[in-house]
Amino acid sequence: MKILLQVGTQNENHMNGSTQLKSGNVGIDESENKEDVQNGEILMMAPFGIPCMVEIFQFLCSLLKVTENISIGPKSNMIAHDEDVPLFALGLINSAIELGGSLFSKHPKLLAVIQDELFYNLLQSGLSMSPLILSTVCSIVLNLYYHLRTELKVQLEAFISCVLLKLVQSKHGSSYQQQEVAMEALVDLCSQQMFVAEMYANFDCDITCSNVFEDIAYMLSKSAFPVNEPLSAMHILALNGLVSMIKGMAKRTCNELSISEEGSTNYEGYEAFLKCLNYNDPSSWIPFVRKMKHIKRKLTIGADHFNRDPKKGLEFLQGIHLLPDKLDPKSVASFFRYTNGLDKNLIGDFLGNHGEFCVHVLHEFSRTFDFHDMTLDSALRVFLGTFRLPGESQKIQRVIEAFAERYYEQSSHIFCDRDVALLLSYSLIMLNTDQHNAQVKKKMSEEDFIRNNRLINGGKDLPREYLSELYHSICKNEIQMIPDQGAGFPTMTLSRWINMIYRSKESAPFILCDSRVPLYHDMFAILSGPTIAAISVVFYQAEQENVLQTCIDGFLAIAKISTHYRFGDILDDLVVSLCKFTTLLTPLSFEDAIISFGDGPRARMATTTVFTIANRYGDCIHSSWRSIFDCVLSLHKLRLLPPSLANDAADETNSSSDYVWSKPDTSSLLISRTTLAAIPRRSFSLFGRFSQLLSFEVEEPLLHPTHEQLAAQQFLREIVLKCHIDNIFMDSKFLQAESLLQLVEAIILASVQFSKGSDIIEDENSAVFCLELLISITLNNRDRILIIWKNVYKLISDIVQQKAMPCALVEKTVFGLLKICQRLLPYKEN
Repeated sequence: MKILLQVGTQNENHMNGSTQLKSGNVGIDESENKEDVQNGEILMMAPFGIPCMVEIFQFLCSLLKVTENISIGPKSNMIAHDEDVPLFALGLINSAIELGGSLFSKHPKLLAVIQDELFYNLLQSGLSMSPLILSTVCSIVLNLYYHLRTELKVQLEAFISCVLLKLVQSKHGSSYQQQEVAMEALVDLCSQQMFVAEMYANFDCDITCSNVFEDIAYMLSKSAFPVNEPLSAMHILALNGLVSMIKGMAKRTCNELSISEEGSTNYEGYEAFLKCLNYNDPSSWIPFVRKMKHIKRKLTIGADHFNRDPKKGLEFLQGIHLLPDKLDPKSVASFFRYTNGLDKNLIGDFLGNHGEFCVHVLHEFSRTFDFHDMTLDSALRVFLGTFRLPGESQKIQRVIEAFAERYYEQSSHIFCDRDVALLLSYSLIMLNTDQHNAQVKKKMSEEDFIRNNRLINGGKDLPREYLSELYHSICKNEIQMIPDQGAGFPTMTLSRWINMIYRSKESAPFILCDSRVPLYHDMFAILSGPTIAAISVVFYQAEQENVLQTCIDGFLAIAKISTHYRFGDILDDLVVSLCKFTTLLTPLSFEDAIISFGDGPRARMATTTVFTIANRYGDCIHSSWRSIFDCVLSLHKLRLLPPSLANDAADETNSSSDYVWSKPDTSSLLISRTTLAAIPRRSFSLFGRFSQLLSFEVEEPLLHPTHEQLAAQQFLREIVLKCHIDNIFMDSKFLQAESLLQLVEAIILASVQFSKGSDIIEDENSAVFCLELLISITLNNRDRILIIWKNVYKLISDIVQQKAMPCALVEKTVFGLLKICQRLLPYKEN
C-alpha cells in the first residue's frame, strides 16, 4: 500500500531507468523511441495510481454493505452466517491503513473516500452482531486514529459515541461479546499516550461537540462498578481503562508547560465569536480551549433555562454575558446554531414565528450555512437537522423560504430564481412524507414526481436526470424531520451522516497534544470522583492479588495528582476510604483484629498504601490525619509497631531501616487453658490458629506460642516495618504549617480520649504513646514551635492538672516537658 501511494507521486526518472533496463539489451535506439517510452510509462502508471486506489477502496466499502443484509435474530448462531466477505474487505482495509499511514493525507481524493464512504460503512459494520467484525473495525479505527486523526475529528467523535459507547451501555441491544469487544477497544484507545488529553481538548472544550472525555470517564467508572453482582471480565476491563487514564495523567503532570491563565475565565462583557489564532502554539490554544470549556459549561446551564422558558432563557444568557445586553438577531442565531442540548422544537417555533425579530433571526440563522457544492436534498437534510420543522403551514413557509433564498445565493447556476428552489424544496418534503409515511398506501412514482415539477424553472423543465437523482435519494434515505435532541446515542442514518460530513467542513482543526499540555487539572476534577468510587468498590470485592494491585496503582496515581494540584479534599477522602480497608479502624477483639489484618492481602495492601501516601504526600493531607493516626494506634495496640518508635522519631540520626527487632515478645501470646477452650474455631489459616492463642487472661496456667505463631507475628511486624511509619513523624519538619497543625491536633484528640478519667492500663499505655509521639514532633519542629506550641502546652497542662495521683502518663509528661526545654534553650531565648 505504501508503495502504491508513493507511485502516484514518484519521480519519472525512476520509471525511465526501469524502462532502460528492460529495453537496453535489445538494441533499441533510445533517442528515436523517447516519446514511445514516455507514453508507455503513462500506461504502466495508470493501473497503479491514486485513481486506482480510490476505486479499490470504494469497492472494498461496497463489500462491507453485505453486513447490512445479514438478518440475525436473537437466537441465531452468529458463527453460522457468512462473514468471509466483509472480513476479507476489512482485513485489506486494515492492512492498507497500517502500511499507508499518514501518506493518505497527501492525496485529497483518497482521503475523501476514507472520511466519507469508508467511515460511514465502518459505523454500520461496527453495529453488526458479529464480534469478529466489530473487533476488526475497532482495529481499523485505532490505526486511523494513530495515523490520520487530524483529518478525522468529527468521524472519530461519531464512532466513539454511536458505536463504542452505545454498545458498552447496551443501547443497541448488544450481546455480552459485543460489549466486551467495544470495552477492549476503548481501553486500547485510552492506553494511547495522548488520547484522553486530545479527546478533552478537541471535544469537551468545543461547544459544537459532545463531551467525549467525560462520557468515556463516566462510562468506564459505571462499568467498573459491580452492583449486586460478582466481579466479571467487563468490570476488570473497565477498571484497567480507568487506571490507565489516571496513571497516564499522573505520569505527565510534572512535565506541564507553565502557561498564564490570565483572562482565560474572566468575562466582563459579551464576545460575539471566539477564534484561536494559532492551533500549533500551546500558549495560544490552551487558554483558548480553557475559555471555550468555561463558555460551554455556562451554555449548558443557559440551554437548560431556555428549554424551560425561551424568553427567560435568553434573559439569563444576557445576564451571564453570553448574549449582548441588547439582543441582536445574529447573536441569537449563533446561539441556536452552535449550542448543544437545546430543544429543537422550541428552535423551530421561534424561527417560524411571524415577529419581526424572529424573522431577522431566521435569516441570520440560514446565513450560518454554507451550501456550496451541495445538492438540494443534501442541503435540506443539513438545514432540517438543526431544528424541528414547525407544524403550522405559515411557519413552514417562512422557514423554507429562508432556506431557499440561502440555497439560491450559493447555487444560482442551477435555478433561474429562488422560487424554483422554494417549489422544489416543498416538493421534496412532500415526496419524503409520501415515501416514508406508513399511512400512505399509494406511493408517488418517479414519473409522478417529474411530472409534478414540470416547467418550474422559468417556464422550462429541469434536467430529467437531476430530478430523477433527487427522487431516488429521497426514496432510499428519508429526511429526518424529527432531529436528535442531543440525548443518547442515535443510529447513524445517511441524513445524520451528511450532517456530520457538513460539520467536519466547518469544525475547528484537530489539536495535537504533547505530554506537556497543562489540561490535566480540569480533567482530573471531572474524573476523580467517579474513579475513586469505582476503584474502591472493586478493591472491596476483588480477591485476586493482581486486581488488588491494579486498584492500588490507581489509588497512588490519584494521590499523586491530588497533591500536585493541591486537591486536599480529594486526597483526604481517598485516605479515609483506604483506612477503612485496613480493618484497623473496625472495633474488634484482639484475636479478631489479628485475623482480619493477617489473613487476606487486601488489609495489608491498604495499610501499606495509606502509610506510603502519608510519607510521600503528607504535605497535602489535612483532615484525614485523624484516620491515619487511628491506624497507628491500632497497630500499637496489636504490638506490631517497633517498641521504640516514638523515641526513634525524635532522634534525627535514626531511621526505620536501622530498627533491630529484639527477641519477639511472647507475653502477648500467652493464654490460659480455659480461655483457649472458649475461643471458637473460625479460621484454619496460620493467622487464625495464631489468633486463637491470644489473650490477656493470666489466671490459668499459660501456654507458650509455637514457632509458627512467632513466625506469623514476625511476618506482620515486617509488613508494618516496610510502611516506614516513623518517617511520618520524623519528617514532620518538612510538612506545610497547615498539615503539621492538623497532624498535631489528630494526636492530641486521640490522647485526650484515652487520658480522661480512665483507669484502664491499655488506655493509659495508648495515652503515653500519643504523648511521646507529640513530644517527638515538637522536638523535630523546634525551629517553628510557635505553630503548634499552644496546642501542645494545653495538653501538657491538662494532663498534669487533672491527674490527682502520680502515674506513668504524668511522669512521661513532666520528663517530656523537661526534654523540650532542654532542646529549646540554645535556640529560643523566650
